[in-house]
Amino acid sequence: MENAEKALMMAFACMVIVIALSLAVYMFSQTLSTSEVLAYYADSTIYYDNVELSNICTNCGAENSLKHTKCDGCGADLPDLSDDDLQNGTTRIVAADTVISTLYRYYKENFCVKIYDASGSLIQIFDVNLEGKVNAAVGDTYATNTTTDPEHIANYAYLETYNKEGISYYMFGAPWLGSTENVKTRVDYFVEGNAGYINNKYVDYTGNAFAEAKANNKQFKERFICYSYSGQTMITEDGDELVTGASSKDKIVIIYTILN
Repeated sequence: MENAEKALMMAFACMVIVIALSLAVYMFSQTLSTSEVLAYYADSTIYYDNVELSNICTNCGAENSLKHTKCDGCGADLPDLSDDDLQNGTTRIVAADTVISTLYRYYKENFCVKIYDASGSLIQIFDVNLEGKVNAAVGDTYATNTTTDPEHIANYAYLETYNKEGISYYMFGAPWLGSTENVKTRVDYFVEGNAGYINNKYVDYTGNAFAEAKANNKQFKERFICYSYSGQTMITEDGDELVTGASSKDKIVIIYTILN
């Protein structure tokens, strides 16, 4: 009887050891899987998965050699790619659906999207960091052209550059900030060329060049830029941000230009 009890205890101990080993292996496996996922999303280069060059015919959709000016399939004229585009390998021709997909991701993935019309004029900027600065500047009652305080001067510059009625990329004070649903509504208005209220602020994207290009099945040149930054920023005359100080962070900018 005593031997049977010892045998049962030994069998139970073996089972506990087997279960513990199995649990340890499972936990190590989960840790490895989690670390791979975290490493994947921490790598900014994952956004470069769609920068291979292609020249797609707007008439028949056939893929063509990059340097061809006529479509191999139907003979129609192809969009022009500059020598710089061909050399830097970061440009391709895309449809409006690709642009729209990118716009719906900018808020969560924190990259900047700039859209230009065929003449090179800026239509709109989608950038959470910039929108935050514009939104803060709207609430600064001392942001005037007579202020001498550096903070108010910076806010005045943001208002004059990005939040002045009449410019094509007017940001309406960025009332969508802080709500994923409001950001989605903003993108909805922009891509469809509609208008409506967001957070009690009227946002009007009717007749914008992107919505018209989408309706006319125009294509876009897509270009990626990645740069490092930290410290203070200043605004150039064409609405771009330049960074002063030591570099420590990476910023991804995706630029779309409407093609004729």
